[in-house]
Amino acid sequence: MVMFLSILFAVFLASLSSVTGASVLRIDATCGFRLTTEGGFDGAVGQLADGQVRAGSGLAQSLFTWFGDAFTDQQGRGCWWTPPTSVLQCDWNQQPDHGFGIGCYGGLSYRDQEIFYECQTGDSDEVNIYLQPNGANCSRITLYADSCRPPCSTNPTEAPPQLSTTGTPGQDSSRTATTPSTPQATATPAFPPGTCDVVVADGPDEIVLIDKASPDTAYGPNPGMTVRLSPNASAIFAFRFSASDAGKQCALAFDLPAAQDQRAQYRLTGGGLVGFALLESPPKDPAAATYGNRPRVAMPLERAELRPGISVRPLEFPCPGADAEVAFLMADEDGADVCLEYQQYRPVVPIGLYLVKC
Repeated sequence: MVMFLSILFAVFLASLSSVTGASVLRIDATCGFRLTTEGGFDGAVGQLADGQVRAGSGLAQSLFTWFGDAFTDQQGRGCWWTPPTSVLQCDWNQQPDHGFGIGCYGGLSYRDQEIFYECQTGDSDEVNIYLQPNGANCSRITLYADSCRPPCSTNPTEAPPQLSTTGTPGQDSSRTATTPSTPQATATPAFPPGTCDVVVADGPDEIVLIDKASPDTAYGPNPGMTVRLSPNASAIFAFRFSASDAGKQCALAFDLPAAQDQRAQYRLTGGGLVGFALLESPPKDPAAATYGNRPRVAMPLERAELRPGISVRPLEFPCPGADAEVAFLMADEDGADVCLEYQQYRPVVPIGLYLVKC
């Protein structure tokens, strides 16, 4: 599993698409924003006097100015990945690097790369921020902006991709983890049009429920594939792969149908952000899995505000082959009071977490 994760990240980063940025900085500055890091290091992003961007408890949080796909610091210095180490820095008379993006939930990306690296500096708890792990004692992080976010879709009638399932309308199409089905899809926004001949949506092979209010309680097998999410309850989704998956492209997808769709059966209350994360491995013994012995997070992914009609794609990666297993965690973010309950395979329309493959 560790080797698979290494290959996943290596291929994911190596396959990033090239984007041609504008050569001249636009002067229509839209807004200011601040950055925080999550993952290997959680903290506010500031700077040294020379403009080097760092995160650490002893640094004042910097205010950056957004220019659509580039940014400067509060002194007007252009921010870029300095060669050859690709450390983030803001310099005088420097054209900023173009190709940055801010997602509607605040995730910062650069030319479609959403995973960055913090590397230790030896100065207290301060870390440098890199595009690639070229420093010392590095770990993966994500970057979040507190402003300058584009609006998320708010159309309540916007439905997720329609998948045909193995069930029949009005019948119970639930199943156990040992008999996975493969609903077929004719289209999905997970991949650009024309890039996939056949798209398949696979549900998880196992769902494990854990509760931080009862960290030593194991809830045992979950044959009904029930998902319960609350400020305390969270869910681990395990996916297994076969030899036929090798060479395909995978995308993690989460869908909640529009409230008007009478075929959708789920309960959603409360509000706030829910986070997704790639785990280091599935639980070693799902029947004995608890919040206290849950696998560690390998990489935090996108956060989203759950609401009817939402469709998010937190991660795309090359599908592994036979005998590989991947697990993801879905949990309320701090301060959220979102409560969601549904059965993964009961509805005729897709609800919950899936892997889309092509």
